Amino acid sequence: MREKRSLRRIVLVANGVLLYQDQRFPCHVENVSLHGALVGVDDPVCELLHQGGRCGLTLRQGGGGPGIDLDAQIVHSGFGLVGLRFVGLDATREKGLADIIEQASQGEVSAGGDASRLYARLGINADR
Repeated sequence: MREKRSLRRIVLVANGVLLYQDQRFPCHVENVSLHGALVGVDDPVCELLHQGGRCGLTLRQGGGGPGIDLDAQIVHSGFGLVGLRFVGLDATREKGLADIIEQASQGEVSAGGDASRLYARLGINADR
């Protein structure tokens, strides 16, 4: 299966909060790029989410740093996973997200490529 994304997603295991219709749901981020993210939530939460709906993602940076609030559109949801496309990123948020991705990509390299197992499990082509 050919990867459709224009930017490769970086494995990032981080806690966050998904905001949808004035409700807050704890989540964990599986991977991220400048264009979107895959987040894990409890299965019942997936049933509440609608494809195309707008939501927010508060991404907690590692090391106790401040969180970053991102606006997103729901691309898909099911089986405890939600695919998000980021929308309306201003320069400050894009820079903060780029910093998080840079830190995560350095960790991915130092982990010796262990991320490939997660990519394979999720059906992501990491060969791009």
